[in-house]
Amino acid sequence: MARIEERLVEASAAFATLDELVGREGLSLAERDGAILRLIYTVEAIWKAAALLLEEEGIPVGSPGGAIRESRQVGWISDEDAEALLRLAKERNLAVHMYRQAIGEEIASHLTGHAALLRRWLDALQQRAAASD
Repeated sequence: MARIEERLVEASAAFATLDELVGREGLSLAERDGAILRLIYTVEAIWKAAALLLEEEGIPVGSPGGAIRESRQVGWISDEDAEALLRLAKERNLAVHMYRQAIGEEIASHLTGHAALLRRWLDALQQRAAASD
């Protein structure tokens, strides 16, 4: 259980850094790109926490998409959130092409919604971990 708690603390810390920039108006290009980087590592931290919790349930996963689909299967996230998280995962993969201005702008335009979505997933994982204590 200590590993799960550690992963959830890391995920919460990652989310806090994302939340710091989400919703701020007038971000410079560097701040925007920093916010997108924070989104990327927050997704990473949360899906890895989900993977550990799922492993405890006897459900192995090895990718963000797998963690999202299985989180939906066990009822930790809604169908709607699962679909949105899968779209977020695809957008996360596109971030390596942010040198194309339109891609960076597109991802940045979704930051607030992505943050709310990740908050719901993280909250569900924290509740699940607390319930199994």
